[in-house]
Amino acid sequence: MDEYANQPTLGAVVTRNELVESVHYADAVVVDCSGRLIASAGSPQRVTFLRSASKPLQVLPLLMDHLDEKYGFTTEELAVMCASHAGTLEHVSLVRSALGKIGLDETYLQCGMHEPFDKQTADYIKINNIPLTPAFHNCSGKHTAMLAQCVYNNWPVETYYLPDHPVQQRILKVVSSFFEMPKERVNIGIDGCGVPVFGVPLFNAALAFAKLGKPEVLPQEYQEPAKKVINAMTTYPHLIAGHGRFDTEFMLAFHGSFLTKGGAEAVQLISVVGKGIGVGIKVVDGSSRALGAISLEVLRQLGLISSEELNEEPLKHLYCPPVENHRKELVGNIKPVIQLKIDPGWNLH
Repeated sequence: MDEYANQPTLGAVVTRNELVESVHYADAVVVDCSGRLIASAGSPQRVTFLRSASKPLQVLPLLMDHLDEKYGFTTEELAVMCASHAGTLEHVSLVRSALGKIGLDETYLQCGMHEPFDKQTADYIKINNIPLTPAFHNCSGKHTAMLAQCVYNNWPVETYYLPDHPVQQRILKVVSSFFEMPKERVNIGIDGCGVPVFGVPLFNAALAFAKLGKPEVLPQEYQEPAKKVINAMTTYPHLIAGHGRFDTEFMLAFHGSFLTKGGAEAVQLISVVGKGIGVGIKVVDGSSRALGAISLEVLRQLGLISSEELNEEPLKHLYCPPVENHRKELVGNIKPVIQLKIDPGWNLH
């Protein structure tokens, strides 16, 4: 485990009748936009693929070219471009609308297909014999943003998903500047939807979100795009994930104070909007069931959210997720137990 400067720490325990049945280890890091380490648990240098947590950064080149204005993309369509959406009919309609504005349809999407995360929608399309198409894929908005850049720049649309394609190289250049890493040091893998995904230390990922949430500290070319990302994601949280999912419920609860994006294999990045603070969390075993709870506990220990807020719905359900049996009876809980080491000189105010 050479990627660890320290071993991961105990992040959450799963109890059944008060007996600890399972445990989840995690790494967490909190940094400010200047690169100051505010707090950590486990290894802040844990290198991991960010998966979909990087989507708010990947859409920035589209906004740098003002393609939202050129093609008339709505704020809702921009939100879906940052999303791992649930595949509801609303989500799919927005993807198709954005594609239509660039003169393409969903046959150009190279993300593959899967059933909607939203169970009601999945059942609805089966009952009504509605064909499953790439627009239902949770990454279809991100792919649409990539296609828009291809159309605008006259780049090939058939191969936009390949790592050496101009659209992917442009995205890599932008995201690596947010990570404050040479692009050659960013580990490139292939995501579940077929496009490049970025492997970086949690510290650098949290740094990127710290800066994203405070646009005034960014170079001029990034400031307005960052503001548009913040506005889209915090104005329309239900488009970023979907009902009952952490990103949506958390952002709805705090009305624009936080921007958050999760990724597969249990990655969570959080920006404290306007404060220049970024949080990065990785659950080592890749299970997301404890990820929201650990994220909220990190924010509680920092004083960014209160215990009183955590005792109210919907956060109560996210902070201590129930373990239920098939009779829907409560038989246990998932409890965050992570302990941050916080810089004693740090002050939220």
